Amino acid sequence: MAEDNRSYPLRLTADELLARARELTGIDLVDEAAAEPLEVLVSAYNNDACLHKEGMGAIEKKLLRLLCNRLRMQRDFAAHPEIAEVEIKSPTFVYGQLRSGTTKVQKLLAASGDFLYLPFWWTFHPSLLTGERTESPQQRIDEASEYIRWFDAMSPAAKLGHRFQALEPEEESLILEHSLISGVYIAFNTMTSYMQWYATQNPVITVKYLRDQLKYLQWQAGIDKPWVLKSPLWVGLEPFILEVFPDANLVMTHRDPNQTIPSLFRLLDTFHAPFSHKKPEYETLRVGLAMGMEQHLANRKTRPDMRILDIAYPEITGSSDALAAKVYDFCDMPLSDEAAEHIKKWEADNPIHKLGAFQYSQVDYQLTPEIINGDFAGYIEFAKGLF
Repeated sequence: MAEDNRSYPLRLTADELLARARELTGIDLVDEAAAEPLEVLVSAYNNDACLHKEGMGAIEKKLLRLLCNRLRMQRDFAAHPEIAEVEIKSPTFVYGQLRSGTTKVQKLLAASGDFLYLPFWWTFHPSLLTGERTESPQQRIDEASEYIRWFDAMSPAAKLGHRFQALEPEEESLILEHSLISGVYIAFNTMTSYMQWYATQNPVITVKYLRDQLKYLQWQAGIDKPWVLKSPLWVGLEPFILEVFPDANLVMTHRDPNQTIPSLFRLLDTFHAPFSHKKPEYETLRVGLAMGMEQHLANRKTRPDMRILDIAYPEITGSSDALAAKVYDFCDMPLSDEAAEHIKKWEADNPIHKLGAFQYSQVDYQLTPEIINGDFAGYIEFAKGLF
């Protein structure tokens, strides 16, 4: 049988998706904030993403899930005004270049027991189905697990670079999909027209959406602990984080772009495969990442009040004791013996390349040190000694 290389547009329009979400949830609210970004997203999926047939179905399911979760969250905020009063205290944002060790830092801290974190199922299904805090989360967990099984079957190599697990800590990038205004969409599809539109939007909208999601989830959990978050998307957006979370702790990881860029491109290959035949637009991505890093360096110069803990890559691959102590000290938190033991146990249970090595090469993407060193010259100069 010949391979089907056709592109499949979504079967539902933006208006039909919004109507279907109201049907599925039984919530008769008009999600006015969703209308414009959803229209842009649908257009990008239809015209830029080159979805294959399986991917088209998966994207429709995703958009409906996001819209349903948005409606349920709005329902619960209206029914429980106290959610808006929940205080998010000193959240820790772990960020840096993609593939620079952010995941390990986040998971070490999450293992301590001292932080609230986002397990994958929360990022996939953050909203209560019934609106009752006492409801079992099992259906939401099961649907997240089912999605992971599908994703792993569609792209078995993906888990070697970034493994999704329903109950394990995940980055907030996936929860930000619910805002409908986020750069995370290009992790899974080419979304040229959407990204052009996204560049015109105020990032503080997305950060405020994250704040409200954290309030909602903290209210659901009934636990008052500081959050540990993690997303490479924050590089260059530090002032917007601090506008919404003025007491945030910014923890930045550093690794040589000659390693991170080809590793990222290989990961994106595996992330795009479940949805499209189309390869990522590598050059556009590389230039965009370099611009984000230049903005980050500019922020350091113009915002001397901006406290950032810099973590060198050898510190991430080295002793978890020293790394945890450094982060806890920066966050002005005591590191108990119990928390330190939890961290050590996580590290022992999760050695590097646990599932196998993630293979990548500059040559695979027509990259050379001259190209990367040129794009990231300012950052490489700044980060001397951190690689």
